[in-house]
Amino acid sequence: MLFRSDDDVQVRLEDQSHINQFGRLNNRLHDLEDDLKAKSSEHELLDDAANEIILADDEDPVRFAFGECYYEVTKDQAEELLETKKEKIAGEMAALEEELGTVRGTLADLKAKLYGRFGKNINLEE
Repeated sequence: MLFRSDDDVQVRLEDQSHINQFGRLNNRLHDLEDDLKAKSSEHELLDDAANEIILADDEDPVRFAFGECYYEVTKDQAEELLETKKEKIAGEMAALEEELGTVRGTLADLKAKLYGRFGKNINLEE
């Protein structure tokens, strides 16, 4: 956010509050986007693991990671565990996308208010 001194515009406490809120929400937007990208990557890895399990023999145990430990499970158990993890990640991604939508809407409202008040004297673009 950058103020230009072309026109002398008085910054009120309410305006400063909106500017601060915009900055915090903009940072939150970037954090949410990073979190969503990480969850999406994790979901893709789980898809890849599910495809690998399909190729495994039914009789051979499958090594499944739990934190930093591995334990052996049957192919069916591994498929169930992966499906549970994928559903959990998908739910987390949906929650992140919902919050992203809310943050973007609030940012758009604040941007409109601030540009309406300051015009070209403020820059809210990335």
